[in-house]
Amino acid sequence: MFEHVKVARPELAIDPVHDGRHNLGDRPFGRESIPYLVNLPDEGIAFFTYFWVHQNGTAGAALAIFGPGVGPEPIQQRIADKPVPADMDFSDWKLDGYEMQQDLKFGNAHIRWENPQAIVDFTFEGFHPPYAYGSNRNGCPPYAATNRIEQSGRCKGTLTLGDRVIAFDTTGHRDHSWGTRDWKAFQNYRWFIGQSGTDVSVHFWHLHALGRTELRGYVYKDGLMAEVTDVSVDWQGDANYWHKSWDAVVRDEAGRTTHLHVDAQSHYRLVPDPAIALNESAGRASIDGKPGVGWMEMAWPSDYLEHIIANSPY
Repeated sequence: MFEHVKVARPELAIDPVHDGRHNLGDRPFGRESIPYLVNLPDEGIAFFTYFWVHQNGTAGAALAIFGPGVGPEPIQQRIADKPVPADMDFSDWKLDGYEMQQDLKFGNAHIRWENPQAIVDFTFEGFHPPYAYGSNRNGCPPYAATNRIEQSGRCKGTLTLGDRVIAFDTTGHRDHSWGTRDWKAFQNYRWFIGQSGTDVSVHFWHLHALGRTELRGYVYKDGLMAEVTDVSVDWQGDANYWHKSWDAVVRDEAGRTTHLHVDAQSHYRLVPDPAIALNESAGRASIDGKPGVGWMEMAWPSDYLEHIIANSPY
């Protein structure tokens, strides 16, 4: 399926069986989740669909559509956890107004979310193989997941807001994690994804937990996907600690250096657990001087974020 893509080492490949649902067993904090993210800076809009299923067989989902093109308040919906059939797979996943069909080959998918305020309906076609955190020599951080993949793709469909129908044909991203997810273990992280057309995709997750700094990610460009080895980020924010722009230098195992700049215009705070706040910012990107889109999720402990907002600047 991705014969046009070379990988820096064979370990970067992952069995397509992991595009489907996993047996979570009795793992503590066991869960599985898949978000899809689409960034439309020309419209001043970004949105995501996000669902999760717990080891006890209950599942929920969240939708957020946000940015100046939406207005001062985001369009959002959360589907509360409820039991789902044990044999329902990701080839045809349905939960109230949300549905997703994946081909279980890490290739194509269809996502639809319909509610009285909005309809999201689009297809996703991966343009490079999924990158698995478990391919790192230190594996996937065990408090984050047993394993986790990241993959960019072409997204084509419509976003309907009332009488307004926005057709789009752009790039987007998905991840898929399964296993333990202990949100309270994270001290802080920066999770970034960006694309420049279907020829370039960059991802890094720079996180701090358990007194250690971890880095996972990849760079796909010039037909080669290689793991990230180093990243430096300089970000600019406001008094509420929204990251408005950032520059990053990313180095990978193929010896390449990638330069990023993003000006964010769409912002949203996702709270998956009361202990943590995920600040989402999306906008226009420049990747090695080529135009594209970029999205960063910056995680803060909720009480820490509340404290520094109330007491900064120091």
